Amino acid sequence: MPIRVTCQCGQSLSVPDEMAGKSGKCPKCKNVLKIPAGSGATPSAGTSASKPATSGPITKNPPIPSKLAGMFDEVGLVTKTGQFCPACDAAIAPNSVICVSCGFHLSEGKQVEGHKSTAKKVFGNKQLNEAVEMMEREQDTETRLMGTGFPWWMLLSILVGVIVFIGGLAIKMDASTSGKVATDPTLARIQEATYFTVMIASFGLAMVMVATFAHLAILVTAFKESIKQGFLCLLVPLYTLYYMFSRLFAKHLVSTVIIFFSTLILGSLALAYSLPKI
Repeated sequence: MPIRVTCQCGQSLSVPDEMAGKSGKCPKCKNVLKIPAGSGATPSAGTSASKPATSGPITKNPPIPSKLAGMFDEVGLVTKTGQFCPACDAAIAPNSVICVSCGFHLSEGKQVEGHKSTAKKVFGNKQLNEAVEMMEREQDTETRLMGTGFPWWMLLSILVGVIVFIGGLAIKMDASTSGKVATDPTLARIQEATYFTVMIASFGLAMVMVATFAHLAILVTAFKESIKQGFLCLLVPLYTLYYMFSRLFAKHLVSTVIIFFSTLILGSLALAYSLPKI
């Protein structure tokens, strides 16, 4: 006569009577079912039903796993078996001397020189792996930001601009201290102008110099891409505008374009104000 068994998930089963006293898995929830010895009881999964008579000694109930262990199982933290590299946590074969993933020498306890590591630390848990990848991306971004700094052309253009600014003031101060006016008409007009006008003119010329260096940096980027793009930017009017905006993010030209337009506008306004007064 079939034995009726009901699992805690609600699944009702009919098993043959020769399965009495044995265990099996519920086809729905995969929990272990203890088949009772008789047909009158319907135990649920994980509970002990009437035990069949055995000739051996009665063993104690198995230890109940702690709630903390169950929490670890739920998030996917499982105990790994075998040998693992202490540096990258990659699985290694028994009696290995060097980890083939990261090049760590197991007996010497140090990295082998010249070995390029390709292994990533894997924890066997999706959330932890994603956290490690996020930290690696943040560290890479921080490293790139720390090593960015000013490009050479920007430092050179600032230096030239400072020299131009100081040179304009020096010409004006020479006339004020010596009382002599230069014979050159251009220098004479600068010496006769006010200090404020000379300062604005020198500042405008310095900004134009910075804009010129930024434009040269864009031309260099175009020539590095291809000779065709370089000559188009150099010879075709307004093509440089198309190039810089079409490659704004692909060639990392955002800062260069901002410097170019801002210094060009400031320099043009300063020169437009000061030159008519000189």
